[in-house]
Amino acid sequence: MLKNWSDDYSLGVDEIDAQHKRFFEATHRLYDSILNCEGENAVEDAMMFLEDYARQHFSTEELYMQKHGYPRLKYHKRLHAEYFDTLDRLLDEFRIFGSSQDLADRVLEVAQDWLIDHIIDEDSQYAKYAKGHPEN
Repeated sequence: MLKNWSDDYSLGVDEIDAQHKRFFEATHRLYDSILNCEGENAVEDAMMFLEDYARQHFSTEELYMQKHGYPRLKYHKRLHAEYFDTLDRLLDEFRIFGSSQDLADRVLEVAQDWLIDHIIDEDSQYAKYAKGHPEN
């Protein structure tokens, strides 16, 4: 089931929360396309958004963690790299085989599961840490 943005996902960091909200909106657009059997047409745009979004968003997060001296920054960067590895595999598949409804479903799954779980499991940890550790 597609998750909606809620305050449960809010980290209390305005810039990062705004980026997360944009991500949820994009995920919903892809989901709507899939429901309307247009996922095959939307998959390239979705993957390009996910790549562009991640580059900007991960940079923002990593800078924020660095400013606050977050001790798990290296680990968090590795998680970001793993996301790009997953996205690269999907992009390679798209380049080789083209778009398909199945690929759209898997892109949505990556967006929905990986990034949302990442917000809940990982991002919440650095936000909590930063609240007790002002910028260096």
